[in-house]
Amino acid sequence: MTPNEKELVELFEGVAKASAVTMGKKTYLSIDYTQTLCNRLVAQGFLTVVTPGRWPVYKIKGKKRKEK
Repeated sequence: MTPNEKELVELFEGVAKASAVTMGKKTYLSIDYTQTLCNRLVAQGFLTVVTPGRWPVYKIKGKKRKEK
């Protein structure tokens, strides 16, 4: 897992539903690059797609959102 993928997985623990657009803004990475990372994390089993489409919504697989 790359450092950017690890950072995304850690951030997903605190976000109920997120897309590459929202996560790209949080990590200061391009949206297309973040989308690629998210797709790789889905393939590796860390994320699941909640809402498919051009900008799918993801959630961390097997974890619930942390309440603040």
